[in-house]
Amino acid sequence: MNTTHHIKRRSILTALAATLLIAPVVTTGTVTTAQAASIKPSTSVLKKSNSYYKKHAKSLSKKYRLALSAQTALKKNGKAMVWVKTKDPKLKQSVKLAMDYWNHKLGKKEFTAGSKKHHTLTFSVSNTKPSKHDNSDAWWTPATKKVQVRQYFYDAALQDIALQMSNSLESAFDKQYGATIMAQAQKNLAAQGITTTDPEYNNKLEQEEASVAHSLKAFQPVSQKLTAVSKSVAAQGRMYEYAGTIAHEFGHVMGLNHSPKHSDLMYYESGTSRVNSYTQVTSANGLKKYNPVTSTDKARAQLALKIYVAQHK
Repeated sequence: MNTTHHIKRRSILTALAATLLIAPVVTTGTVTTAQAASIKPSTSVLKKSNSYYKKHAKSLSKKYRLALSAQTALKKNGKAMVWVKTKDPKLKQSVKLAMDYWNHKLGKKEFTAGSKKHHTLTFSVSNTKPSKHDNSDAWWTPATKKVQVRQYFYDAALQDIALQMSNSLESAFDKQYGATIMAQAQKNLAAQGITTTDPEYNNKLEQEEASVAHSLKAFQPVSQKLTAVSKSVAAQGRMYEYAGTIAHEFGHVMGLNHSPKHSDLMYYESGTSRVNSYTQVTSANGLKKYNPVTSTDKARAQLALKIYVAQHK
């Protein structure tokens, strides 16, 4: 699964942001939307007998875009045990949340925590660098029974989210106070005898705007939020982002190929812009209650698991 990040940086408070954030390293690309006939199995299809699923496994797989050969990490009952082989606490949270997404939607514990000695699949981090032929941020390898995320993009995601969160906070402040700040900054420069003919006028104006912004009482809560972004909130946003990324890979574990529907978790380029929102990440009603698994994802997973269990009885 590839995740594409789009960034546009602008703010009168860029100087402040630079003191709080590391310059971003991101990937860019073009998002392709896709519309196609529904691949959601009907209720009647999900109520067939085991013999039906055995007999029609191939045709069902083709119609609903299943990859039954990828179901190597499932036990005979269709469940998977995940050994989380990382010391990163946020990644551990991401994996747990990814498991919860599917377990909640499927109404059963499809994914459970495993250990080094007892597991059916391993989650780990890869230090391999992206290349022209391999720039995935995460993947499922049926042969080795491993779900992995790439450290390079994991690190970049933190900087990306921090920048976008900060830009959003600054833009909101700028929209409300920008005109006032600029007028005061221009007045201050004029009082110092600095005019627009000065070759460094634009740089000096930008610095003065930042100074004026800092002096406003209304900026203090914004400053506190910007500091929080760099210390913890961006990392929390990344935790949610990778929960979705890993849940996507768990979909492959259950035997799902990519969905043609953009809103599905199993779309080839899934994700949500909510992870870039300070409010969404910190609010009790935001991402804490978000589940990216759609009804189509759920129905396809149910079918894939029914076929698997039927074939292993």
